[in-house]
Amino acid sequence: MTVQDVKTLYAGEINIEYGQFYIDAEDVEFDDVIEPAEIFVGQENGLCGAAQAGKLFFVTGLQNGVIDVEVALYAAEPDINEDYEEIVEVAFQCGELPVALCEWGWEEVYPLDLPKGQYGVRYCVIAMDADYDDDDEDDAPIDGQKHLIQLWPSQNTQEKIVKVTSEMASYWHQAWRAL
Repeated sequence: MTVQDVKTLYAGEINIEYGQFYIDAEDVEFDDVIEPAEIFVGQENGLCGAAQAGKLFFVTGLQNGVIDVEVALYAAEPDINEDYEEIVEVAFQCGELPVALCEWGWEEVYPLDLPKGQYGVRYCVIAMDADYDDDDEDDAPIDGQKHLIQLWPSQNTQEKIVKVTSEMASYWHQAWRAL
């Protein structure tokens, strides 16, 4: 894949509360927020909920703090990066409304230049079990922990768990599947 075949939509840090963040419409009405009990219904994976149209719910290993996130749009399905320890895939429909990467409670939103269409989504995490030490501050990402969201045009992406290595990922796959 060439450099022109991938566009970085966001790369940076975001704040995490309650171990979650989202891709959702930029201007969400209170009655239209993501419902955790509904977003994973019928799914095998517990890291990227996609059961509500036009919304994605991402689970982190970190309860509260700051994470490194990259969101990238590819021209075609990218190869799986085996450096990542947790990998899941889902389908996503981007509708008419502009979407954004959203912190918990939509406290901060980061607009994503994602055209309307049907996408495959791959959520990848390194060091999901890592947490802050007693000496660490929770206002900076944990060294070595990374979150990657890959999107590509796709009409037939099936939800699946590609790779599981951490206790945290195993826990969330079981917990949300129980719905």
